[in-house]
Amino acid sequence: MFDHQFLGVPAQIALLFMAAAAKAPHRRAKRAPAPSPVAGISAAILLAATIVIAGYIAYLELTGLRAEGRVVVVRPDANGLDREPTYYPVIEFATASGALARFEDFGGSSPRYRVGDRVAVLYRGNETSRFAIVDRDRSSNLLLPLLPFGGAVLLGWPFLRRFGARVRARTAGRPASRTMRSAPHPQRRMMNV
Repeated sequence: MFDHQFLGVPAQIALLFMAAAAKAPHRRAKRAPAPSPVAGISAAILLAATIVIAGYIAYLELTGLRAEGRVVVVRPDANGLDREPTYYPVIEFATASGALARFEDFGGSSPRYRVGDRVAVLYRGNETSRFAIVDRDRSSNLLLPLLPFGGAVLLGWPFLRRFGARVRARTAGRPASRTMRSAPHPQRRMMNV
């Protein structure tokens, strides 16, 4: 038999912890928590918004009419006393039929335009405000859908990882794991050494 008194208190404590660890059940690898359904729905909505915005901007780039507009108002919007305001330029332009149309461009934390600035406008036929954007240049307009796409990827990443793991499991011939969690296993009682 081994004499524990010979080792001293720190070594005895270390021996107790090593014995307890050896007797402890094998712990399963921690699973990532199941993705929230709200995050999945939000990701799906943002992905749909990305597709709609990208399709609309591509349609405007291909078939839209161009006109010169003028900034008539820069509207500040502060949603709270402690927040920095967002500045929205309101742009007025004449359509091909001669009608005046106004629309509000995307806002920013600092005003991009001043009242009276001339901007190029891209619009759809004779329709007014809802169907117009500032024609920055082709590459900048096509970058607009990246913001909702980034949000969709960020919120949908747990779903994409799970989907990829299931596809890899099926191609390897293993059954795909269920999303339901198994019942917790009872832990064995530790015995004193």
